[in-house]
Amino acid sequence: MSDDFDDLYGNKYFGVADLNGQRKRMRIREVTCEDLREQDGRTKRKYVLRFENQEKALPLNKTNALKLAQAFGKDRTKWVGRAVEFYSEMTSLGKEGVRLQPLRPAPVQQQPESEEIPC
Repeated sequence: MSDDFDDLYGNKYFGVADLNGQRKRMRIREVTCEDLREQDGRTKRKYVLRFENQEKALPLNKTNALKLAQAFGKDRTKWVGRAVEFYSEMTSLGKEGVRLQPLRPAPVQQQPESEEIPC
C-alpha cells in the first residue's frame, strides 16, 4: 500500500491526472457492465474497462465506447486482450477528458514463397 497523495485521495477511476500529460498504452483485461452514479445522483449503466498492470478502471463514455465498437465490433468480449492508447482532449463540456484510440495489431507479413521445389 502506497502513501502517495494521489493514491490516498485521488479518484478510484482512471482519469486525466493519471496521464501526466503523456499518452499511455494499455491492454484491456476485462470489460464489465456496471450501474454508476452520475453527478446529478441518477444511476446510469456503462461499460467499465479494467487493464493489465493497472489498478484503476475506466468507465466508458459514449465517445470512447463508440470508438471501441467501430474498431473491434459491438461484442464487448472481443475487446478483451486488445490494446488502446489514452490521451487527454478538451470535451464538448469544456473540460479535459480521457480519450482512447484503439490499436490494431500489425499485420502478419508472410514470407514469399520459394520458387524452388524441395526434393
